[in-house]
Amino acid sequence: MKLVNFLIALILSGCAQMMSGEMQPVVMKDHNVMFTTCSGVVEDWSSCNIKAGKACANGYEVLDKTESPVGGRRDLTFSCK
Repeated sequence: MKLVNFLIALILSGCAQMMSGEMQPVVMKDHNVMFTTCSGVVEDWSSCNIKAGKACANGYEVLDKTESPVGGRRDLTFSCK
């Protein structure tokens, strides 16, 4: 019974950490080409678009957008206008 309680506490602790994770940064890949990832439970496509908008004062153009069905990984490559 102690083992079951321990496993439940461990699982709940892991879920709590995933829910309070930090947003991933925007990274410069090349001249005027930037990349960000918005993965897992904490972020979604909306947060990717918000980060791109903050990085580009005059708007941005999406160059590549990929999503992995396993693990919820979402990557956005964009350039500022």
